Amino acid sequence: MKNIFGNACARRLVAPGLVFCLFALVVLGSRHPTDASRTHAEVSNQDGTGVPDLGIGASLHGKRLFPVNNPWNQDISRVPVDPNSNNLINSIGQTVGLHPDFGTVWAGAPNGIPYVVVTGAQPRVPITFTAYGNQSDPGPYPVPSNAPIEGGPSSTGDRHVIVIDRDDWTLYEMFYSFPVSGGTSWNAASGATFDLDSNAVRPDGWTSADAAGLPIFPGLVRYDEVFEQQEIKHALRFTAQNTRRAYVYPARHFASSNTSPNVPAMGTRVRLKASFNISGFSQGMRVVLTAMKKYGMILADNGSNWYVSGAPDMRWSDDELHTLSAVKGSDFEVVQPLNHLSLPQSDFDGDGRTDLSVFRPSGGNWFIQSSTDGSVRGETFGASADVPAPGDYDGDGLTDIAVFRSGAWYISNSSDGALRTEAFGTNGDKAVAADYDGDGKIDVAVFRAGQWYIKQSSNNALRTYVFGTSADAPVAGDYDADGLADIAVFRQSNGVWYIRQSSNGALRTQQFGTSGDLPVIGDYDADGKTDLAVFRPANGAWYILNSLTGTFRAQAFGLATDRPVPGDYDGDWKSDVAVFRPSNGVWYILGSYNGTVTAQAFGTNGDVPVPSAYVP
Repeated sequence: MKNIFGNACARRLVAPGLVFCLFALVVLGSRHPTDASRTHAEVSNQDGTGVPDLGIGASLHGKRLFPVNNPWNQDISRVPVDPNSNNLINSIGQTVGLHPDFGTVWAGAPNGIPYVVVTGAQPRVPITFTAYGNQSDPGPYPVPSNAPIEGGPSSTGDRHVIVIDRDDWTLYEMFYSFPVSGGTSWNAASGATFDLDSNAVRPDGWTSADAAGLPIFPGLVRYDEVFEQQEIKHALRFTAQNTRRAYVYPARHFASSNTSPNVPAMGTRVRLKASFNISGFSQGMRVVLTAMKKYGMILADNGSNWYVSGAPDMRWSDDELHTLSAVKGSDFEVVQPLNHLSLPQSDFDGDGRTDLSVFRPSGGNWFIQSSTDGSVRGETFGASADVPAPGDYDGDGLTDIAVFRSGAWYISNSSDGALRTEAFGTNGDKAVAADYDGDGKIDVAVFRAGQWYIKQSSNNALRTYVFGTSADAPVAGDYDADGLADIAVFRQSNGVWYIRQSSNGALRTQQFGTSGDLPVIGDYDADGKTDLAVFRPANGAWYILNSLTGTFRAQAFGLATDRPVPGDYDGDWKSDVAVFRPSNGVWYILGSYNGTVTAQAFGTNGDVPVPSAYVP
């Protein structure tokens, strides 16, 4: 047992004069990247609590689909309202009520989008794609011959087929599906597969079994969640009659020629207003409405306005479901679009908040305090000269412990505890790991005297760019909100930013800062775009240019000797101004959600605050 705090006390300033202390002990686990015989610590189960049943409409018993911080699972109750929310809601219908597009039986067939859960032993059958083969994931798929078809066997509608492989934890979905030769093969207009342990998205511009290029199953209202688990922990799927020729993350595809900015894009997310009173609804419908407040709904297809998708089940009460029609479009608001690069950095527990964490070079030790429950974890991983390079390299939604050492990368995958080593770079390179290909995984990358070398995790392809000079500070970020990291540099000699936008290859230059400033990029206004920002040690001030409004913000916060550590510590999707003070090991955080200043001791002099790894 080792006390990592020395004589300091952790304290939260709730109000002037109100202070309490917290002392923590942690056990160090040895996970040194050069020890080939190391034992991996047990990886905590982040996938929910139960083992799914088998069969049509089977209960998942609380097992979660996708990582905890996948877009479907993100708590968006604190995300700012989109400035154009009123116009977008108008286009869907202010006075139109919700319509549950699911229930028991409709027109002689199960009402809703059905699904079936199978084992890994389910035989795979060939799939022939009849319309979007170039945007479909090739078969074979484990589709039973009697797999349920949306609308029934004679349907002329969308005819979705959804299969969940319980053992491989993979989702298979098809659109406009027809069994051939008794189900020994299938024809479908399109099909998509999704690794339910990954945040990877489909390639840009690709459809899926849904118009928006999204998975369907995670957005369905299911009976087992409402009445067995009594909680829905994900966003819901809905449709609108008119959509825009555009899509926002996590959608990857549009299905319209309408270019009006007042019509919602595919992927638009709406949230039931916090002020809406749900007390008059039944317990089951309160479960549904609570999810709409916390996780919202994602626009995934063209269809009737405010139609909410769900799975059929003979146990539903159609009359109870139809009480949702009392909820009108005016009771919703559109939230600002986000992308996976908006997720907080140094989030080791996947709760959507930056965790206090330090790397202690003297022993190669990492100390991480979970923002979920305050527990402290310690691991030995690295050597004294290593550079911390944390990031989600395996796409499971959790930040992985990683270091860069003279051209070698050592990564501890949080998904399975495996050690990954990657020779990429050379002595003197700067680690600039980010998601440059938009697959939901961090790519290893280095900056070398004005040259960028990027190894894409999606296909292991090498990308190289000449961009910047040897004296520039690399500041990769998503400045154009396309879901891909842009290569960019901050020239400290003149305070100019140079950005190569991945969306169109255009060069953006902007003067913001002065000599001696430190770039402290982040999304301070939660618009999905990286904002230009600097910390000026000379006066302890932060200067931030909000990309949403173009407004300038100056904030005095810190001392010349502080280490800036911007991150989303309060879970409102906005980067918070924050510093780590080496002299006393205290973190000072200015929460953007309510303006509260928090001071907490975590670490000691000589520690490297892990969030500072993103500050060049």
